[in-house]
Amino acid sequence: MRFYFLFLFSLFFHFSFSQNYTVDAIPKEVRQNADAVVRLDIMDVVVEDQDRMKVSAKRVVTIFNEKGNEHVHAYAFYEKNDRVSELEAIIYNAHGKEIKKIKKRDFLDQSAIDGGTLYSDSRVLVMRYTPTQYPYTVEFVKEYTTPNTAFAPNWAFLDDYRVSTEKSEFSFTMECGIPFRHKEENFESYQIDIKETENSIAYKAKNLKAIKAEPLSPSFNDFAPQVKIAMDEFHLEGVDGKASTWQELGKWMNDELLEGRDDLDEGTIQYVKNLVKGVSDPLEKTRIIYKYVQENTRYISVQLGIGGWMPISASDVDRVKYGDCKGLTNYTKALLSAVGVESYYTVVHAGGQMKSFDEDFPSMQGNHVFLNVPLEKEEVWLECTSQKTPVNYLGTFTDNRNVLKVTPKGGELVRTKAYLDEDNYQSTKAEFHVTEGKNVKGKVKILSKGFQYDDKYWRTGNTKSEQEEFYKSYWNYVQNLRLDEVKYQNDANNIEFIEEVAFSVENYLTIAGDKLLLVPNVSNRNYGVPDRSRNRKRPLVIKRGYLDEDEFIIHLPEGYIPETWMLPVKEETKFGVYAISIEPVEPGIIVYKRKLLIKSGEYPKEDYKLYRDFRKKVARYDNSKIVLSKKES
Repeated sequence: MRFYFLFLFSLFFHFSFSQNYTVDAIPKEVRQNADAVVRLDIMDVVVEDQDRMKVSAKRVVTIFNEKGNEHVHAYAFYEKNDRVSELEAIIYNAHGKEIKKIKKRDFLDQSAIDGGTLYSDSRVLVMRYTPTQYPYTVEFVKEYTTPNTAFAPNWAFLDDYRVSTEKSEFSFTMECGIPFRHKEENFESYQIDIKETENSIAYKAKNLKAIKAEPLSPSFNDFAPQVKIAMDEFHLEGVDGKASTWQELGKWMNDELLEGRDDLDEGTIQYVKNLVKGVSDPLEKTRIIYKYVQENTRYISVQLGIGGWMPISASDVDRVKYGDCKGLTNYTKALLSAVGVESYYTVVHAGGQMKSFDEDFPSMQGNHVFLNVPLEKEEVWLECTSQKTPVNYLGTFTDNRNVLKVTPKGGELVRTKAYLDEDNYQSTKAEFHVTEGKNVKGKVKILSKGFQYDDKYWRTGNTKSEQEEFYKSYWNYVQNLRLDEVKYQNDANNIEFIEEVAFSVENYLTIAGDKLLLVPNVSNRNYGVPDRSRNRKRPLVIKRGYLDEDEFIIHLPEGYIPETWMLPVKEETKFGVYAISIEPVEPGIIVYKRKLLIKSGEYPKEDYKLYRDFRKKVARYDNSKIVLSKKES
């Protein structure tokens, strides 16, 4: 307790005698490149018992412009058994003069889960304030007590890009003798003071400058300083837990969250057994059961249970025909078990950033659940919340990351499938006719796999107007585009998507005197050149590579022949390969071939300019023209 009282006295002293919220008091170097400056961010966490944690926090942030508003962070999340004892915000103008005080009763109390949530225990108190002038400063104080110690607060010394920090202080004290772990990440480039005792750890940092975003750089959390905290013994909504290893955490999840929640009614069991009658292949059984789940349930978020971590029972999902990721995954697992296929509930950090579970730091992590089906030849994955995602398709949502597989014997960290560059494949084949001198009419067939499939397969239900909108955006370099017929074929077993598009374009060719200028790349130009990045600080990261191969047969306008040919081009770099060629097939017909391979990987910061130069060449060659002149009679 002595540490805690010293902390509170220090906090009182600091704010009683040294408060100065004028904008001019911010050091110039801290304000540079910042949309917001965190003047003070201080949090003290005291664990009084396995089921009692007290958090006291004060945050002062100056907002310079509209972009900075998202960094106010004046809110308090809480569950039904939490107690928010103090909550207040004070708004100051640029001169440090108080202009508004917002009491706890004035905060908006709302559900913490938006969109698609049926019911939820999680709520959040949010400050309501609309700024009328910039800059302004928010002083925000909160204090709460919770029985849920499974999620000990972690700490970030920098919020995000273009946000700097004057002072940041974080302390964690364990009064009840339970072992706890801490891990410091990315401290190397910062002066952060650490004071550690047998039962506590405290950090202090000051004058951390804002970081400018750089294109194609590592994720912010990969280089920003932060602290992770985890308790070896914890409490979650009435249930004690123990987790010093991933195996132990997975065992607790299985026994406390999943055990006994897979019961199904005998009628349902018999029904799904009949569905797979005569089928012995476990993969085919999996396909049949997964299809049944997709056709008979829908996703709705349900955040009740142990802190939102326990799934609703399989029998309840079977009865109501809806569930969240936890409920639908557990339900699919129960159905597969009924037909003799073993599967495992798996927790993941889902999203395009490929965030992995930290294998060196076991703790409650993740934001999503899906299903692992270990077959003899491969690990199969099921996204049970989706009515369209094929069996064993991960896409950019859950690919290439460490996830926690929960088994009766305990947790196991496994790596999900990584799509190789060539796996992310798109083949475009087309035949075009130049009509009436400068118009183009043709048919395009596009085959997509890997993450390029991810961008397409959900469009099978698109209306005509949605198709128009998509293709006008996809071929945005083509003016006066008119769609004719569009056909989609989704091969879910092979995870391939085929588009067949017939379209026409008016005035596609350019008239130059008595000649015509033709861009032979009608259907797959890549103008994606990353922004210039002067004085780059961080490596170049290409998270996902891909391969495009194109072949277009072009019927030239009547009476015209190529006056100039585009010479074959081949650019080979460490980042990939680009190649194009044009050849005559027969009089009046040419074939254009193109290949673009982009290789994933992390490259030194010095390579960024080289990569940008490579993409500039791709953009330039994709827009190259050939000159057509009239044949001599």
